[in-house]
Amino acid sequence: MPRAIAPLLLALLCCCAQAGELDGHYRATLDGQPSELILRQNGDVVEGEYLENQRLRLIVKGRYDGELLRAEISEPQSGLLLANMNATYANAMLNTSIAARDPRNGQVLERQALFQRVAAAPAAQTPPAATSGKQDPALIGTWVHEKIINSGGASFASFTTLMTLQLNADGSVTQWTRSVGGGSDWSYDSPGEVQYSGHWRSQDGMLLVRLAGAADYQPAAYYRFSDQYLVTESNTGKMIWQRRR
Repeated sequence: MPRAIAPLLLALLCCCAQAGELDGHYRATLDGQPSELILRQNGDVVEGEYLENQRLRLIVKGRYDGELLRAEISEPQSGLLLANMNATYANAMLNTSIAARDPRNGQVLERQALFQRVAAAPAAQTPPAATSGKQDPALIGTWVHEKIINSGGASFASFTTLMTLQLNADGSVTQWTRSVGGGSDWSYDSPGEVQYSGHWRSQDGMLLVRLAGAADYQPAAYYRFSDQYLVTESNTGKMIWQRRR
């Protein structure tokens, strides 16, 4: 009897662990408009609402396989499908891609947004990403993240990617990357490439960035300090940065 029950209990525990992972309120700013996702998860089924500018309210239905949320956004009265949404979840953030078809010309419009989970609150409150925030003076400076890949064997090669994050006291921010590599009979050195630039703020352990040309600040990553290192965590994972002297 115990042997028969054990697999059943294991399956039940797995289902319970997955259920509710996405439950909660998530907020972002899309095209200058405060937007919100309210999600409820039951197993792999996810239902909820999409709200925009405190007026537009749509229905969200989809499935989450533990890595990717695939959902449809529809009009609540008619059930008309308005958009498809794909999202990955990590560190209390949903990295979403929303594709909607323009009814006037049939063109597909796609928008990207990083929704941050927040405590449940009345929709009339201002989303955290739109608040003024401050600048944590401990963040000001130049930070580098280095990733080294070595290949073993007779044809040894090494490839290094150096990412640099510049957080200035005037509120400007720039991040760029450079790659170098080499082996016994070859070498590679790429010029630095700017990944993004704009302005930054910090709030409650969250780094907020307003990209050049954008109207609002968006959550970029959670951050904390470990000895002399800066540790950031976002939907792309954890990164450790060292201050450049």
